[in-house]
Amino acid sequence: MENEEILDLPVIGRAGTMQSVDDASRTFEVLWTTGAQVRRYSWARDEEFDEELVVSPNAMRLDRLNAGAPFLNSHASQRLTDILGVVENGSIRIENGQGFARIRLSERDEVEPIWRDIKAGIIRNVSVGYRVHRFERVAKADRTDGGPRALYRAVDWEPLEISAVAIGADPGAGMRSEARQSDARQFPCAITTKGRNMPEDTIAAGADETRNAPAPAQTPAIPQAAPAVPAPDAESIRAEERSRVSTIMTLCARHDLGSDLANDLIARGVSIDAAREAVLDALGEANPLGRTIELAPAQARGTGDAAYRDAVADAIMHRAAPSLHAVSPQSREFAFRSLMDLARHAVERAGVNTAAMPDMEIAGFAMGMRSAGYHSTGDFPAILSSVVNQTLRAAYDATPRTFGAWSTRVTVRDFRPVDRLQIGNAPDLVKVPEGGEFTYGTATEGKESYAIATYGRIIGFSRQMLINDDLRAFDRVVQSFGASAANLESDILYSILLSNPAMGDGTALFHANHGNLGTAAAITEESLTAMLRAFAVQKDLDGRAITVLPRNIIVPPGKRMVEIHKQLAATTPGSTAEVNPYSNRFSVVEEIRLVNTAGPDPWFAATDPAFGAVEYAYLAGQEGLYTEHRVGFEVDGIEFKARHDFGAKAIDWRGLYKNPGIA
Repeated sequence: MENEEILDLPVIGRAGTMQSVDDASRTFEVLWTTGAQVRRYSWARDEEFDEELVVSPNAMRLDRLNAGAPFLNSHASQRLTDILGVVENGSIRIENGQGFARIRLSERDEVEPIWRDIKAGIIRNVSVGYRVHRFERVAKADRTDGGPRALYRAVDWEPLEISAVAIGADPGAGMRSEARQSDARQFPCAITTKGRNMPEDTIAAGADETRNAPAPAQTPAIPQAAPAVPAPDAESIRAEERSRVSTIMTLCARHDLGSDLANDLIARGVSIDAAREAVLDALGEANPLGRTIELAPAQARGTGDAAYRDAVADAIMHRAAPSLHAVSPQSREFAFRSLMDLARHAVERAGVNTAAMPDMEIAGFAMGMRSAGYHSTGDFPAILSSVVNQTLRAAYDATPRTFGAWSTRVTVRDFRPVDRLQIGNAPDLVKVPEGGEFTYGTATEGKESYAIATYGRIIGFSRQMLINDDLRAFDRVVQSFGASAANLESDILYSILLSNPAMGDGTALFHANHGNLGTAAAITEESLTAMLRAFAVQKDLDGRAITVLPRNIIVPPGKRMVEIHKQLAATTPGSTAEVNPYSNRFSVVEEIRLVNTAGPDPWFAATDPAFGAVEYAYLAGQEGLYTEHRVGFEVDGIEFKARHDFGAKAIDWRGLYKNPGIA
């Protein structure tokens, strides 16, 4: 009886050993397969089985390996630096059911320590990564020792690469390096099932059949004398230890208990039976209620697609601010559900039966928290993250910032100090007589330096908030974070005007030596004239007059604001004495941070941003707020981190003017 099915399987791994080493050519021989039976775990049948590789040129696709396949570091293949060397062309040979190859190691500096360890015998294990195109599944006779009842014989398989590994035998975990990567690539494999309840001797009789030849039908068992049991040797001890290690790692991986438990059991030399008990204890602790998670059919499970997440996020945004976010056709289904209903929907969409689950456990699943050995698909954390990002950005953009009218925006590549040069005017042109030579001139330079810094906070969305449907409180916190980031920028920029920091020449920004500090006065025709005069007599670094014109008058709300608007108002004078000379001359910037509670309010004048008197900088590619999320540790829920990279500095005092004001 025979039937065939197609399954998608990952790249698998087998252990091998290093042989002779040639120091001069940086090559060494490896025994990369013996084809021996190893214990595996079924991908689709939830069973253990024995896997056997048919080591025969007719059953193996050796073209890729024989044409210079890579020699990798522990099956890693995401970066070029993972390649340690190469399988030498044409070095593959099959002898007595074993596969040998010659490896040539790279001469790169970072590979040198590995080469030294190989020569010293410190690194001696290798593993081959291979793909199986066809398995023959043969049922064994009933077993009384609890072992596998099926043998999978790889009659068509393809080695892809050879790797240096720390632990030589890991058949249980399978060394499925490709499946551990983000793409989790799978490959079709045909599995042909032979007859059931066949004697094990019948299986052994077909061990040499090839990929294309049919299995012998009803091959009679051949009685064989029981072999003598050899005395334990070093290789037997190593094989037994490899089997223990692989079995423990298989148990922990199968039940999603992570590598920490497996590594601890292996390091303590725990037996396989004791390891099974430890795994059961760990499962009991992870699921104290003994609840079984029922999964929906595979075709009904959610895929975590972006369209679904966007629709739910839009619905939450509408609930939080209906006047700002209309209900879209895509989000109408979710628009009037509570947060708990949306969380339950996301969990069920991921394939979890929530009928008998309390709200607190559903909340844990929705937020990606581990429960009873199952991990959610991450839809709900991604949905909340989208809501947080949109809310933060909207609040950040909506918060007024007035400094853009008088300061210059730039981006910087990193957090190192940024040098801004103040360059004097070009040297004067001098007359060149007929036949004379042109002479060199120089430009005087000054320098101001500053660096951006990182600002941020973490906010948490707890399971309690989810269950209580406390959306408005969460929305207010997120909005306040967005506004705080915008206010931080204003605080930094206006602190430059208020704190009067020292410039690169060691003198305060506003100082008589810089010619930009006026005599205390209200905003009148006379004080504006004095301010314009101060700009007019500014000189460059070489002491020559330059043209610097103020564009903005910066004032706090209150008395100063009333004064400047009177000076800029357009009027119909009855005589020349009533003419307003500064009508519509300047733009007014009103800023509450300039209110002085301890004395008279000051007022300032500034040039157009193009002059570059003050710079504010963002990190390139991270302009504004940047957010990310993770399942909480300090918070029993989801944590959202808001980060802001920002900095500012006065670059040239010639573009700024201050008047301390009077009461």
